[in-house]
Formats: sequence, C-alpha cells, structure tokens
Amino acid sequence: MTRSTTTILVKPFSLLALLMLAACAAQEPPKAVEPPDTRAQDEAAIRSVSKDWAAAAQAKDAAKFASFYTDDAMVLLEAAPDVSGKGPIQETLTAMMQDPAFALSFETKTIEVARSGDLAYEVGSFTMTGTDPRTKKPMTTRGQGVTVWKKQADGSWKAHLDVPVSDPAEAAPAK
Repeated sequence: MTRSTTTILVKPFSLLALLMLAACAAQEPPKAVEPPDTRAQDEAAIRSVSKDWAAAAQAKDAAKFASFYTDDAMVLLEAAPDVSGKGPIQETLTAMMQDPAFALSFETKTIEVARSGDLAYEVGSFTMTGTDPRTKKPMTTRGQGVTVWKKQADGSWKAHLDVPVSDPAEAAPAK
C-alpha cells in the first residue's frame, strides 16, 4: 500500500471516529426526574387518618382500630411482649377494650414526612384508662408515643410501628 492509499483510508476512519466521539459528547446524560414534593398533603392525610384512628379507640371498636395498622405492623408496649401483625394486634386490643374502664385518646403533636413520600413519623401524646389488676380500680396512664407511618400501594397511610411510652407515675402527695 502506498502512502497516499494509507492516508485516504485513515482519513475516513479518523473522520468517522471523530464524528462518533462528537455525537457521544453532545448527548447529556438523562437527568433524574425528582418526584413531586407531596409532604404537606401527606402530613394532612396522616393527621386525618390519626383522628379517625382515635375515634375508633373512643368507640372501643378493636377491628376498626386494628385496620389502621399495616399487615406486618408491630406495637411495642411497656412491660408486655411486643405484638406483631394485624391479627395479634386486634386480639390484644379486643381484650383491652373489653375492660369497662377502658378509654384511650391521643393527639398528634408533630408529623415529619420523608421527602420520598413513603414513610413518616408522628409524635403525640396519649391518655389511657383501664382497670388496675391489683386494685380493681380504674387507673389512668398518660404518655407520649411515636408512630411510624407507611404509605400503602393505594396511597393510604397505615401505622407500621407504634411505640407508646408512659410518663413516670406521679408521686403520692407527702403526708
């Protein structure tokens, strides 16, 4: 091959390679599309669900109350074994709500929704009354709690982890 033939063959390949490099360099990588920020709407939805949940407690409707939990939810109770799963949670609630003295109310203080829009946590306070097994008299407990909420496939929010923590017992008045 002569030098002029080599030059003629190299130039088209060089030109083709340069064009390919230019085409690759000209294309910007696709930008990730950020989902819309729905945190305010999600917080409002959780506040609404939490009010309905509290109403189910006041109505002593264990089935309705349990319906606010995910199927694999967990409730961490003080001085009691953890309760996992909607069925066992409903059984525990049914037993608690059969107590004639039973009363439960709770109130949301803050809600923080993850930017991803699939998880949130709620901090609130509660008041619960039940019969003291030792004295057989009604006993009221107050406390704080954290609930982790999980968005479901249908867009609804359900409690995934519920952790009520009782305030310290009030000291008896000095004599």
